Amino acid sequence: MTEARAPRTVLFDLDGTFADTLPDLSIALAQALAERDLEPVPSDLLRPLVSRGARAMAEKACGDNVDQSTLDGLVVRFLALYSANVALHTRLVDGMQALLDELHHRAIPWGIVTNKRREYSEPLMRALDPAGRAACIVSGDSTANAKPHPQPLLHACKLLGSTPGECVYVGDAEDDALAARRAGMRSVAALYGYIAPEDDPHSWRADTTIEAPQELLAWIDAHRPC
Repeated sequence: MTEARAPRTVLFDLDGTFADTLPDLSIALAQALAERDLEPVPSDLLRPLVSRGARAMAEKACGDNVDQSTLDGLVVRFLALYSANVALHTRLVDGMQALLDELHHRAIPWGIVTNKRREYSEPLMRALDPAGRAACIVSGDSTANAKPHPQPLLHACKLLGSTPGECVYVGDAEDDALAARRAGMRSVAALYGYIAPEDDPHSWRADTTIEAPQELLAWIDAHRPC
């Protein structure tokens, strides 16, 4: 692993870690299901599937009730509806704005690394970050490989002029911790995110865990030189 230095750059996963995107995803999926006379799914059942993408959410909603062709069509319609309203009800997770304000005050750059495609991530970030403070937005199709491959994180480092050892990646999925480890970057598991009850974030080999965004500041302070 790259030698770790004092954290100088913070990178965030988007869904569940940086923003609560579930409301708009749930609404779009419910509309797509209703158009096909299929029953909606409670959002709490979809919550742990957000990081796995639209198809996983659609499969959960349909179960064994539809064939592959119908499922494919549902996913296409789901994403079209979502694209039209990516930021209608989506908000930063509780405590994130205060963390971002403090990072800005300390002149610590931050960015987003997500598997969400740029057609969704970029308009969403324009709504969530109107001041354009994000130093980079690396989407699922910004590089040839998506997480858990390290390429997106390494690409973010290149954009920010940082080394992996100077960065920390905050995410709410095991693939986030794995991608960071492969990139030679420290990772923080966001316990407040979209984590399934059966998941064990403490087994992800992240460098630390936080239960609220602002707890990241104490971890950064503890790793700065005296």
